[in-house]
Amino acid sequence: MSSNPNHSNPTWTKENSLTYTVELDGRRVDLRYEASGFQSGWAVYAGTELVERCSELMQARGLALAIASKGQ
Repeated sequence: MSSNPNHSNPTWTKENSLTYTVELDGRRVDLRYEASGFQSGWAVYAGTELVERCSELMQARGLALAIASKGQ
């Protein structure tokens, strides 16, 4: 598999067990676990804007990567 020099690779950072970030081409998206009883889940933030809440971490990671890739 060859790498494309025109595309950057995302950088994932685990800040703690409840907070992750992904950065790509200067764009940052945050994942934060928000405990709220049966509605607990992962909140995906682009800057200060809540984009969506996801029940599963892998779903939230996929969404975060898609947002960072599009630059929204």
